[in-house]
Amino acid sequence: MPAFITGARGHDFGRHTPCDLLSAIGQAGFACTQLAYTKAVEGVKSYSDVTPELVAATQEAVAQTGVRIAVYGTYVELGLVDEEKRKAETAKVLSQIGNAKLLAAGCMGSETTPMEKQPGANRKDALEALLRSLGEIMPACEEAGVLFGIECVYHHAMNTPEATKMVLDTIASPNLRVICDLANYIGAENAPVDAQRRIWDKVGSWYGDKISAVHFKGQAFRPDGSHYSTSLEDSVIDYAGGFAMLRQLPQASLPVLREEAVPARAASDIAFMEQFYQA
Repeated sequence: MPAFITGARGHDFGRHTPCDLLSAIGQAGFACTQLAYTKAVEGVKSYSDVTPELVAATQEAVAQTGVRIAVYGTYVELGLVDEEKRKAETAKVLSQIGNAKLLAAGCMGSETTPMEKQPGANRKDALEALLRSLGEIMPACEEAGVLFGIECVYHHAMNTPEATKMVLDTIASPNLRVICDLANYIGAENAPVDAQRRIWDKVGSWYGDKISAVHFKGQAFRPDGSHYSTSLEDSVIDYAGGFAMLRQLPQASLPVLREEAVPARAASDIAFMEQFYQA
């Protein structure tokens, strides 16, 4: 069973210097974070603003606070079918591989592009674009010894366990990993617990050993089927079944990152999350 390490998404704490950001995360009781410079660090508007000095300051902040970088977040659109735009997004990832290595990040990470961002595209074309992007990214990650995690999201190009398995099998890179957000697999039609359990069975048996990080957030559904964020206590996500699957994995440890964290609620959120770590 993995040792689960409770963390939080950095940009839920606002924009700060690296030291102030990691200090706030640590003081809230979290041991690790998902760091996205463009969302969480003051003065960073694009990846060109991520300077060697900033990375060095982040290394120092990690050493001082003990809050490690579990996921180096690169918020990019890897499933764009427009080839010029897709290549520009892929270039952003390639520019950050060295920084992820310097920060000893558990992995880099990205979602795979919401379908609503390209209304003229179909999911098959978006998945093929994602495969082209990963085909360019993974050789560089392998050379650098950096892991890259992709996240399955219900409304995105890669949206099901089946699609995720196809991408992993097609790319077949030893450095390609999965970021598992239990809520992001679920739509209104598969919200009943028995339907969720079937999803967890697929995730665990097909690529559970490839999971490099877990996201944890609350979610429920309106009568029209649209989803909305909730407190963890009010969520319809089957955390018990999801963690029953995660506890069977061979990884030595797994970071579990609270998304949409409210720092003032950190203590109760951590208590809620940690109840699922043991059988």
